[in-house]
Amino acid sequence: MDDDFLDALQNLIDDGDPCLQDVLVEACDHREWQVRVFAALRLAELFQDMRALPGLAEALRYGDRNTQKAAAEALWELGDADSAGLFRALHMERGEVRDLIAEALLRIGWIPDSVECEVALHLVMRNWREIVMLGAEAVPELLSALSDPDGNVRRGTAWALGQIGDGRAVPFLIELLGDTAGDMFGIGERVCDVAAEALERIGTPEALEAVRRWRET
Repeated sequence: MDDDFLDALQNLIDDGDPCLQDVLVEACDHREWQVRVFAALRLAELFQDMRALPGLAEALRYGDRNTQKAAAEALWELGDADSAGLFRALHMERGEVRDLIAEALLRIGWIPDSVECEVALHLVMRNWREIVMLGAEAVPELLSALSDPDGNVRRGTAWALGQIGDGRAVPFLIELLGDTAGDMFGIGERVCDVAAEALERIGTPEALEAVRRWRET
């Protein structure tokens, strides 16, 4: 382990260096995971910076009990300080990282403080049926999730919107008719197929006409 680098980081922390936050962010990409975890824990503790999330995920997976406890506490504090920001950041992470963090949030008993955050947590966990049970209140957050980089999230979101049946989703689902993600090797339905089914389920004239044109082409 790069003890000299860790000592240098600790000295910057002790001295309250004005560049400390930027240095810790850079250290979160260090070649050694112990350094990344140390930097992430300090970044979360001192600055409540969401860029600490990947390092916290590593701490939860690979750290000893004390490190895992510290990472869980840091995650809790980040969620309390800016729960909406936490989930926005999670949506930008790799699937493995955000799944691990979401599982940790559930494990430590963290409870979302709004419907938006509850939907976001279910989105990360792929709990589509729980989202559907929230009904129309879930729609705004679902509409945002239609631009998620993960095709599986877009597909599940389209399905949930179809089940909820809210007409606000129609123009967004129409845009998804051009999304062919999920077509590799013929495994599973494409996003566009699920979007078409959702539009048919919602059943407005605009939705049905869009599906008709899409099927013709």
